[in-house]
Amino acid sequence: MPINYALKGKEYTEVEFTVTREGVERFCDAIGEAAPACRDPEAARALGYPEQVAPPTFVTTMQVMTTGQAIVDPELGLNFAMVVHGEQAYEYRRPVVVGDVLRTVPRIADVFAKGRNEFLVIESEIRDASGETVVVARSTLLSRGTAERG
Repeated sequence: MPINYALKGKEYTEVEFTVTREGVERFCDAIGEAAPACRDPEAARALGYPEQVAPPTFVTTMQVMTTGQAIVDPELGLNFAMVVHGEQAYEYRRPVVVGDVLRTVPRIADVFAKGRNEFLVIESEIRDASGETVVVARSTLLSRGTAERG
């Protein structure tokens, strides 16, 4: 069954995420990050950051929550058994640091077909408490063999 292309532009429920020291440290442990600015608040401050810095891919933890809303949307018609992760992209405006309270409203940015495969792009413009964009995150999922034959 093909994906519902009419949902392009659909927005989902806002997600809020607080960046904690414990969360950053666990993420650093999981990926083997050893950069002093990511491990030690004093080292981060010495480099001019206001607080301990999260590794660049840390926002993936938030992106999983946002992407999940679309994946389970029954209107979308996505057969998750046919899905593989195609791409993850981030456009940073500034680093994420401990203490940031981040919010985003995930949306379906694009749905398109190439051959027999369909692509679903979920975008989240992640903002801080002041409303400034910190990072724009995009997940592209590939639905294998579900496009209608042309």
